Amino acid sequence: MIRTIDAEHFTQGWACPTCGWGVVTTYFPEIDVDATEYSLYIRNISIINVERIRVIAELASVNFLRAKEMLEKKEVCILKAKAPKIKEGIDKLKELNVDFIVKPFFKYQ
Repeated sequence: MIRTIDAEHFTQGWACPTCGWGVVTTYFPEIDVDATEYSLYIRNISIINVERIRVIAELASVNFLRAKEMLEKKEVCILKAKAPKIKEGIDKLKELNVDFIVKPFFKYQ
């Protein structure tokens, strides 16, 4: 049996290479069914620039002034959400080399 996964369409299937018999079923990636509420924190920011302020404002849903204040703190929570949204935030922070932590432990990095 050969297993194939089409994550874009949330399906997976198995097919026999000999007889062609197969079966298809629904498939949801683990990150999409994780019900845990995660918190994304930024910390130890030494360089504050416009790009970082813009990204923090977007992730935290705050204005630029509040985002700048958040960047000036030693550690602050900028987002509480489910795993897919946290993953998006992590990717944006990594692009800007912003130090962050996620609580509880986040295994989808």
